[in-house]
Amino acid sequence: MYFAQFSQPSAIDASKIIEGCGDRAVIILDGRMSRASMDSIAVTECKKRGYVAWQLFQGESFSRSRALYDIHELLQESST
Repeated sequence: MYFAQFSQPSAIDASKIIEGCGDRAVIILDGRMSRASMDSIAVTECKKRGYVAWQLFQGESFSRSRALYDIHELLQESST
């Protein structure tokens, strides 16, 4: 199983990023897709759902998984 976990700023310290919670903070991905496709979907969904970062995981279940790489923060787009 592959999935993307989204992160948000901490309510206590906005300079820190913490894992989001709830069903909106995770999407399950199709393992037959390429890593680039998984990344693209994760970025799109991260933006849509209002999170600031994402990370891909692989494993047998949510509790028995490992991160494929470090957290990726979305670039802040200017509003000009």
